[in-house]
Amino acid sequence: MDLISSSNNIQHTAQLIMDAFRQFGTQPNDVLSYDDLLPFLEEKSDQPQHYKDSLKEAEYHLTKEAWATPDITGLRLTEVGFNALQNGEEA
Repeated sequence: MDLISSSNNIQHTAQLIMDAFRQFGTQPNDVLSYDDLLPFLEEKSDQPQHYKDSLKEAEYHLTKEAWATPDITGLRLTEVGFNALQNGEEA
């Protein structure tokens, strides 16, 4: 897998995570559990192996953007991330 492809997978997975926050109606500072997130990613991903390969990097990307933070049970949507969802911004 080349660098561009890997980068695209990370960005695509990060966007799918943001789509999951939207789909589940996640509010600021609420946690979207991995029990909900992982089946969503499996269903929505074009190639499920890609999200599995890039999930941690996608989480890191969202953390750097201050849109989500890791939680022991899943990912916590931040105020910044919630506002990005409301404004239709892409990850």
